[in-house]
Amino acid sequence: MQKLKSIRLYFFSILKLSFLSFRNYYLSSNFYNKKLITFIPDRIFYSPSSYLSASLTTINKDFYKITNTSPSLLWDTDFKNKQKFENLHGFLWLAKLDRKISKIITKNIIRSWITNFFNYDSHTWQMDIVANRIIAWSSNTDLTLEDSDNAYKTKFFLSLIKQSNFLVKNLKNLFYDSNKIICCAAIILSGMIFKENDLNYKIGIKELEKTIKNYFDKNGFPKTRNPEEVFICIKYLILVREWLKEAQKPIPDFLNEIIVKCGSCYAMLSCSNKQFPLFNGATEINHKDYDIFLKTLKYKFNNENYDIADLIKIKKNKFEFFIDCGNPPANNFTKNYQAGCLAFELISNKQKIICNSGYGKYLSQKLTTLSCSTAAHSTLYLNNTSSCIFQKNKLVNKAYGNSVLQKHKVISKNYTNDKDFYSIAAAHNGYEKKFGYIHTRSIKILKKKDKIFGQDELKKTKSYVNSLNYFVRFHIYPETKIVKTKAGNSILISLSNGEGWLLQCETNDFEIEKNIFLGNKNKIINNESVVISGNSNKEIITIKWLIEKVS
Repeated sequence: MQKLKSIRLYFFSILKLSFLSFRNYYLSSNFYNKKLITFIPDRIFYSPSSYLSASLTTINKDFYKITNTSPSLLWDTDFKNKQKFENLHGFLWLAKLDRKISKIITKNIIRSWITNFFNYDSHTWQMDIVANRIIAWSSNTDLTLEDSDNAYKTKFFLSLIKQSNFLVKNLKNLFYDSNKIICCAAIILSGMIFKENDLNYKIGIKELEKTIKNYFDKNGFPKTRNPEEVFICIKYLILVREWLKEAQKPIPDFLNEIIVKCGSCYAMLSCSNKQFPLFNGATEINHKDYDIFLKTLKYKFNNENYDIADLIKIKKNKFEFFIDCGNPPANNFTKNYQAGCLAFELISNKQKIICNSGYGKYLSQKLTTLSCSTAAHSTLYLNNTSSCIFQKNKLVNKAYGNSVLQKHKVISKNYTNDKDFYSIAAAHNGYEKKFGYIHTRSIKILKKKDKIFGQDELKKTKSYVNSLNYFVRFHIYPETKIVKTKAGNSILISLSNGEGWLLQCETNDFEIEKNIFLGNKNKIINNESVVISGNSNKEIITIKWLIEKVS
């Protein structure tokens, strides 16, 4: 069945990539680019406040050193440097520029961009980049448009019209994800700034409602189960709401409702270290500045749930613990999925101690694949395999992103909150078919002390003739000092905030291994991981471990 599915995917991948190649040729044609110009506006009727779009980026004031760089040299940035390329051509950094000295320079940069990229280009005209560019140019008209001559204005307006029409014509080709929400936001704005473009406003609102209905679960969490996408979505949803409020347009009920729900998820994921947990395709994001933005606009989100989208959070005093007890998402939402079932992260006094490795999508395809593995997470895995089987064919992955051929299933999940403990127990069958074992992870957290009792159990459900190699990995957050004791079964962990923690195991010894952390979008960071390993074919294999604060 799995082989048949792979063959089918391979066949459809060839068809899809052939279609995309032809489509790219068509989009680059003069015929298509002329069709994108439907009218020539002579003025803007609504200009959003620049501080609203400033909430979309954390880039420093002059990240690209535009005051010292010739505009044409900016475009030498290689598209393979994904993060830098997307930020550069998305122009959201405009909101961070010094208003006093940047007006002429900004216009020269935009004039240069229009000269080089006025027509469709497969890299600079990616849908989310186009959407951010429309938002940035339209939200910073004091820099991009004010005091400009008629020739510049005409080119500027034409470029905005072309790009907004491009989004409208191609929106249906996007899956329901955060990029579609970004594009809907830009289409709505394009219909607000030009009176002649009012149809875009209506299309954008309608498509946004449809996307929300298909992309979020009942709690307002993206169906990808990716915490980073909560952050992306809430930013653009609130942005649209603030535009509508500023322009004195009606705010749809569906928009208010999803902001409340998604905001509740945002509150649940927010941590004392101002970072979201690294699960299911997330990279590190710092929400400190956005919290200030929300407070300025009087948004306050609350969450009383311990479990959203099968991500369980336990918070007490300065202690925060996350664990993923969920199934992989539906096939349409697995593009950035990672096989980290029953992995956890631990934070104490604003500092992360135990983490997952993060997701390497901005670094390289090889690191993206590596970061999808169960070994890249703080959980148990068997025989150097993952709890899900991923598609390895490069052609298929190029066409569809991360494809999961065989998914694990969480077969039990239980959470209790009694007088002395928070208790979590969950099991999945990701290794049952191949190795004949069910993995159960049990966690008990003391309420009065910062102490975690952990147990990983492998229970045999069918015979497996070969010996079984098991590994329990604890990824240590970068720049955290760890030392193995002489006994071999305990690890001392020293945090920069002065705290000391102890990781112990009563059934096995530990090993410390060199590791890499992929949570940072811009670079690979060295870190270490602590590993418990063993070899057995018993009916039941039990690994007991303990993490406690000692100073």
